[in-house]
Amino acid sequence: MNKIRVGIGEGAVAKTPGIIIAEGLGSCVALVLYDIKQGVGGMAHILLPTSSEYKSRKSGVFSPYLYADTAIDALLKELRCQNGTPLPNVVAKIVGGARMFPVYNGTCAGIGEQNITVIRRILKKIFIPVAGEDVGGSHGRNAEFYVQSGKIIVTALGKEPGEI
Repeated sequence: MNKIRVGIGEGAVAKTPGIIIAEGLGSCVALVLYDIKQGVGGMAHILLPTSSEYKSRKSGVFSPYLYADTAIDALLKELRCQNGTPLPNVVAKIVGGARMFPVYNGTCAGIGEQNITVIRRILKKIFIPVAGEDVGGSHGRNAEFYVQSGKIIVTALGKEPGEI
């Protein structure tokens, strides 16, 4: 079985029977887009909610998978290019987005919460339903996406593995 690891700011698309893995998800989010009819899917390992600050600086190499506001479009393009995936076939799953560090002002949303909010808002806007999630909290996670079944196994230190 083909295993693909996606690091921070990376994305990948795989066909059955592949597995896509994101490890060390703290405030980062693993976003999975899955074509329920063709059995193909992709995962992005998202670090930050928006690319606007980066785009204003225009320095370095830009990876669309680093940012929630650009990762969804990039992943959809990969699915369409490689497999011809139509949008109505796509469902999303989200893992991560924890608040890893205490904030002095409890009214401030952490990066993880901001990532989740932006992802949900964009998915809703383009009519992609969220079929499952394991988000928030204050613990890190690992996610293994099994393309054949569409399931994600989520593991976290000191917790029982879960499936979404």
